[in-house]
Amino acid sequence: MKSMTAYGRFSSQLEVGHIVVEIQSVNRKHLDISLSLPSELAHFDIEVKKWIASHFFRGQITVKVTASFQNQIPFKVLPNLPLAKQAKEAWEEIADYLHLEKKPFDLSMLVSLPDILLLEENSECQENYQSYLKSAVEGALKQCLAMKKAEGTILQKDIAQRLKIMHTKMSAIEQRAPVAPQKYREKLINRLQEFLPDQIENEERILREIALFAEKIDITEEITRFFCHLCRFEELMQTSLQSVGKTLEFITQELAREANTIASKSFDIEISRDVIEIKSELERIKEQLHNIE
Repeated sequence: MKSMTAYGRFSSQLEVGHIVVEIQSVNRKHLDISLSLPSELAHFDIEVKKWIASHFFRGQITVKVTASFQNQIPFKVLPNLPLAKQAKEAWEEIADYLHLEKKPFDLSMLVSLPDILLLEENSECQENYQSYLKSAVEGALKQCLAMKKAEGTILQKDIAQRLKIMHTKMSAIEQRAPVAPQKYREKLINRLQEFLPDQIENEERILREIALFAEKIDITEEITRFFCHLCRFEELMQTSLQSVGKTLEFITQELAREANTIASKSFDIEISRDVIEIKSELERIKEQLHNIE
């Protein structure tokens, strides 16, 4: 089991500069990746998301990459010469039209002009930069996944203890369930003795009513299903299946449904108390499962 809450950071000092990758994961029903890249590496957006998505199945994943380059950048900076030429000619034409004194055309006139400098991918070093970036992302992923596993182990131990409590309580309910019809029979006989002393000739009617009552409050089926769901829950906790959290959430709903049915059928105060304990543990498990991937 893995937790959805984790954090990983990796810093890499390279010949070309310094790259830092931070990955934070929090709980969410579906997978959602938010990525922030420096402009020099923005064209690797799709690749980075693919690397991340291969390790996560649900959760809100925030990835932040910062970089400072020293000797090289993954782009070539090229002058937009046609645009500069046209800009110079336009200024000179404006001066002639307005009969202004022509001043020498300098670079300061081009500063505010958009697209005067063009960025072109440097195909010669693209593979190297992608390799540098992937190495840094994998370093952060390694830390993040290790924390997910460690947190998941803690959650798994906590849930296992709660499952044990539920198993004990349901076993007590299973033992007590047959007592209810007998108690009802004694109650009926006592009532008849109170109102019609020494007249128990309608024993057959009493037995029929007891049989109907026993059928109405029979919880054998619900107990059996509860134990089956509990067993399946415990099995899944020991597997390495991916995204097991969703399946466990569904099983928890089924366990709650059986517990509610038992509570509605039971007239025994001890059984009702045990069901309350079980439902309380189920609620705590539900909270924990919100953080399980």
